[in-house]
Amino acid sequence: MNTIRYGKTSYGFDVFLSSTTGPTFNAGRSIWLTGWLNAVNENSNSLFLTIGPGDLLVHHAIALSLHTTTLIFVKGALDACGFKLMSNKKDFGYNFPCDGPGRGDTCDIST
Repeated sequence: MNTIRYGKTSYGFDVFLSSTTGPTFNAGRSIWLTGWLNAVNENSNSLFLTIGPGDLLVHHAIALSLHTTTLIFVKGALDACGFKLMSNKKDFGYNFPCDGPGRGDTCDIST
């Protein structure tokens, strides 16, 4: 009754990514890249290496972490003290919070 295919156990739900009768599969046949879900689930596709749903999820997790890291680095670069495009940061209210004497007494020292 329960079949294992590509590391997934099917219990008859149509919400799985690898279900060929689910709404995602039916929408994917007519939107943007036709047959994109077949490339994830079938062994006979034109990809160099066949991938399964787990590989697709890992790819998206890595892509999310890389994009998040890039956004953090860009924000850090734009907020840095030596940023040339906005050298008058003190006029716009960029300052350190009052950390007290434990961190060098940085109360209201503008960058």
